[in-house]
Amino acid sequence: MLTKYTKIIRLFLVSIALIFAESSMGQIPGFDNITRLSLGKDSAENKSEIKLENVNNEIEFTDNLIVKYSLNDFSKRKLSEQISKIEELDVYIQKQGSDFKEFVPNKTWRFFLINARVNWNEFSDQLRIIQKKLQKDIRELQEQQDQYVSNKNKWKVNLPGLEPMLTPQISSHIRSNIGKLENIINEYDEQIKNLVSCENKVVKDIVFADGILSDINDSIQKRKESFFVKNEKNIFTTKYRDSFSGTVKSRFDLAVNENTKTFGYFFKAIRSYLLQYVLIFSLVVLYFLFIQRKYMSIQPNSSVEGFKMINRVIIERPVLAISTVIIILWTVLTPYSPFIISLILLLVALILLQLIISPVLDPLVRKVTRSVIILLAITNLEVFIWYLGNYSRIYLLLESVVGIILTWEFVITPHIYKRFQNLNKPFLFTTQVIAVSIFVLNVIAFFANIAGYESLAGFATKLGVYTGVFSILALGFQRMGLAMLRTSVLVLEMYFPDIVLHYGTYIISRSKLLLNIVVGYFWISAVLHVAEFWESVSTTFSTIFTRKIVIGSLSFTIGKIVFFLVVLYLTYLFATFIKRIIEREILSKYNLKRGLAASISLTIRIFLVFFGTLIALSLSGIDMGKIGIIAGALSVGIGFGLQNIVSNFISGLILIYEKPVMEGDTVEVENLLGRVTNIGIRSSTMVTYDGAEVVVPNSNLISNQLINWTLSDNKKRIEIKVGVSYGTDPNVVLELLIMAAKSNARVLKEPEPIPLFLGFGESSLNFRLLFWVKFEDGIFAQSEVGVKIYDLFKENNILIPFPQLDLHIISKAPDEK
Repeated sequence: MLTKYTKIIRLFLVSIALIFAESSMGQIPGFDNITRLSLGKDSAENKSEIKLENVNNEIEFTDNLIVKYSLNDFSKRKLSEQISKIEELDVYIQKQGSDFKEFVPNKTWRFFLINARVNWNEFSDQLRIIQKKLQKDIRELQEQQDQYVSNKNKWKVNLPGLEPMLTPQISSHIRSNIGKLENIINEYDEQIKNLVSCENKVVKDIVFADGILSDINDSIQKRKESFFVKNEKNIFTTKYRDSFSGTVKSRFDLAVNENTKTFGYFFKAIRSYLLQYVLIFSLVVLYFLFIQRKYMSIQPNSSVEGFKMINRVIIERPVLAISTVIIILWTVLTPYSPFIISLILLLVALILLQLIISPVLDPLVRKVTRSVIILLAITNLEVFIWYLGNYSRIYLLLESVVGIILTWEFVITPHIYKRFQNLNKPFLFTTQVIAVSIFVLNVIAFFANIAGYESLAGFATKLGVYTGVFSILALGFQRMGLAMLRTSVLVLEMYFPDIVLHYGTYIISRSKLLLNIVVGYFWISAVLHVAEFWESVSTTFSTIFTRKIVIGSLSFTIGKIVFFLVVLYLTYLFATFIKRIIEREILSKYNLKRGLAASISLTIRIFLVFFGTLIALSLSGIDMGKIGIIAGALSVGIGFGLQNIVSNFISGLILIYEKPVMEGDTVEVENLLGRVTNIGIRSSTMVTYDGAEVVVPNSNLISNQLINWTLSDNKKRIEIKVGVSYGTDPNVVLELLIMAAKSNARVLKEPEPIPLFLGFGESSLNFRLLFWVKFEDGIFAQSEVGVKIYDLFKENNILIPFPQLDLHIISKAPDEK
């Protein structure tokens, strides 16, 4: 028994040591795994006793372990292939690094630097993923090995005591198994050793890749710092032929090789993600086809807002629209795509957008778009021209000249805008800004290049072209997205017309705002990337949002507060959506039991608010232990001053789940008569027949006597009393009363109206008419039936007497007076 508890204590201490050792030693290549290996073996010492009667079971267990290992050939082959791939990757990374260091990435090769940074960022991220996979595999192998180590040690400890009582065959079999176990353990050691060696290579490659990335970023930073520094001779005195080595063909071959050498690695790296990409793209295509088919079945007329754009995207050019969306999704999902592929896809996306929406755009926008496409195509060729040394400056000069020619009329001749007075003002302003920006930046590039400010010239050209490109793309996708949004709302109207009737405008306005925010974010981030300010801007915002603010013992960051508020706001939006849309517009249309929709809605909202609040608190960084303290203080507060709030909350749950009162019921409580319009968690709302909205605490509806006129049904009995003159035939009166009731459309057929003769009054024969109506028709039915009774009595000469009083006068004799 003591040995058992000693082992448990040892395992606990080893676990604690591993937890602390992982954080302090995990950065040393291979140390983590070697430590785990030695500790794993040490902890596997299992000296539990094997009794004679359990020997056969233990032998069978050991045999199964050995067979299990022998059948695991697939895992062995997979492990061997993994090690081989890592060794190939190590050679590939070292080769790429050697090729990179052969270049002197001077200030003219900006595309080379950008392409290299993309490639080495991809290498670094992939290596880190491989490192995590290796660490996981090593841990799994150690866990598997521990089973064999434990079993072997158990037999070694117990076999000397058992052997005298065993047959020679069984003893031989056990010793054979111990030998097999030792071989398996040695094989595991070899596999773990190989994986640790691979991990060390990967760690070395990570350090190597990070070093090259640091060099690349330093070179890019130096380029940024030299924008306003004259770093070349003027273009007329510059030497061209001696500015590069080799022939023109060899330089073009080098350019092609540098821009395409990572293709194979890239497509191998994304192979594991292809299924995800195919799934995402398939969902996009299926949604588009579904919307297209439903829209064509609607056959809307030209009065629909955005009709031309919808028809262009959905009916006339659906293939081009889908292709454009997939191209943009591809560039977003694969951020480390080879640079040349990104440039080509960008140009293709711009051309497709032009083909899709050009006929519905204004002529001015089409003109600017064509100019941007031409400039982008010329700029893309820079990835090859920059390898021709100083000849690239002539090409850069050509770029700036073409940019000036294509946009000069938008600046030099302002009267061009008079032809487009019908253009939407925001679009006109945006188009002017794009055209003027391209013109001004190309003018700067032209003169900077001539004067020898080559870095400034390249930066200005690139910024001008790509600002125009991303602006046109943002404009086009905003228009396409809005068309898809409006089409989706039209299709939604087929299934839920009430939702679109009540919330259609709200849905479009909110979705349009979200679309504009997303498009605006990507436009800003793209332009900042081109301007090479993204890193500094993101670092600044990161510093602002992560800086700790300490007030006494409380510490927080702006970022956590923002996340806290955003999550709470989203929780509120979802809860409101469930209440207004799911409950009142969708669930209410199904044949559910009365009040079930409200119960489902409230249950979902309670859980949503609860988990949303927990997530918000966790994102805010608040210690959950402090939440427990707050809960304890809150329980004391409940005991003193919050009883009513808790009582109303519990009463609200009872109202929802027990359903003594439901939304739409007509109730009477505390001299209030009205219809329940909302049952909340704390209070409910009633609308009286005078038009007043009364907020009633839920506890009042539970604890006080309440009359629910419409709990099980909405029928109400109406009573009308009437008297007729003496001498009238009672049988005729009864017939007229039931005739008056049955002639009114508001009176229900079942139960049937009942006329009753009450008896002989002081001045009349008294009758009573009982009939049933819907609760909401009660007042009107009582009035209409009463008038009908009067008319029938009048037609049949039946009088309704005034109250009569017999007066007896007693007179006295004169003598008595």
